[in-house]
Amino acid sequence: MSIHSEECIIRIDQVSKSFGAFQAVRQVSLDIEKGSFTTLLGPSGCGKTTLMRLIAGFYEPDAGQIFIEGSRVNGKPAFKRNTPLVFQEYALFPHMTVFDNIAYGLKLRKTERTVIRRKVEEMLDMFGLRGMESRLPKELSGGQQQRVAFARALVIGQNILLMDEPLSNLDAKMRVEVRSELRELQQRTGVTAIFVTHDQDEALSLSDRIAVFQQGLVRQIGTPWDIYFKPNSRFVADFVGTANFLHGTVAGLEEGDIIVRCHKQLFRVAGNGGSFRTGDQVTLVIRPECIAVSQPSSDVGISFNAWSGDIVRSSFLGHMIRYGVSADSFEWTVDDSSPSLRGYLQGKVGMSVDKRSIHILPAEAKEAQDEQGDRAIS
Repeated sequence: MSIHSEECIIRIDQVSKSFGAFQAVRQVSLDIEKGSFTTLLGPSGCGKTTLMRLIAGFYEPDAGQIFIEGSRVNGKPAFKRNTPLVFQEYALFPHMTVFDNIAYGLKLRKTERTVIRRKVEEMLDMFGLRGMESRLPKELSGGQQQRVAFARALVIGQNILLMDEPLSNLDAKMRVEVRSELRELQQRTGVTAIFVTHDQDEALSLSDRIAVFQQGLVRQIGTPWDIYFKPNSRFVADFVGTANFLHGTVAGLEEGDIIVRCHKQLFRVAGNGGSFRTGDQVTLVIRPECIAVSQPSSDVGISFNAWSGDIVRSSFLGHMIRYGVSADSFEWTVDDSSPSLRGYLQGKVGMSVDKRSIHILPAEAKEAQDEQGDRAIS
């Protein structure tokens, strides 16, 4: 579903780009809503950075069109597109102070000195850099350098900001802090942000919409909630977060629910609009945190959505314990989000899952998308 033209600030229409025999981007179509935070997410080499550079004007598409604020920009040089790009490497001038780095773009535009000072001071306050204006980049922490890079991009007053993995050089704690600041700033200023990352946590926490890339194609476009809980393929489900995948057969339809047999276990899945019929081969997607663990029950083997297994491994992750639980030759990944209440579990445990927490896919979904996935599901 396309965004209404008045709301769409960037439109990418059937864009392709190759480097020799390598197809980096293949017939990608994507609408970016004005004032939104959109993340291009995917593994290395999937085409997300290439698409961002196509938007910025550093590359030209081999096919397709790019529109920015209603105007076609194919062939338009980068410096005329008003799409500043913040790089992973920050690209600050090492011999310039913080003030001069932020003011650089304004000086190129021959802005009056009084206006430059006022706008730079606004950026210093906005990014918490007041008192650091006379420092050189080498005298700043990584997080502070990143803030200077954002300030320099936004001081010119642009309403679009492109960011290519800008947080990857920061340590884990600083990344969380800066991404929270970045999201708050984007919402406060109303700037349209396009963010490239391979970090699923960043994408989920920052974005209004996520476009998941694979091999130059957009596999799915949606809200973080939809991408995580309603993936349209096994690739998306597997790349964004952790999941248990079970192959099974639809055994029947009952009161709007789908009954699926996976080996010896029966699962009841909340209805999916009549998309499945008895005998269909399907894949169930169950997130580890959706599985509840308890003392094993003697009748779990014949109950819907309840079964038992033996804990074979565990990993303490602070906010949770991740267990590997063996049941009928399948090892489940189960997350216990309340480890402080009961400590480590051992031995045999019972497991259960709510029917609404199970996502069902056609078994052939992945293969079909490999053949037909030249257009995003929006």
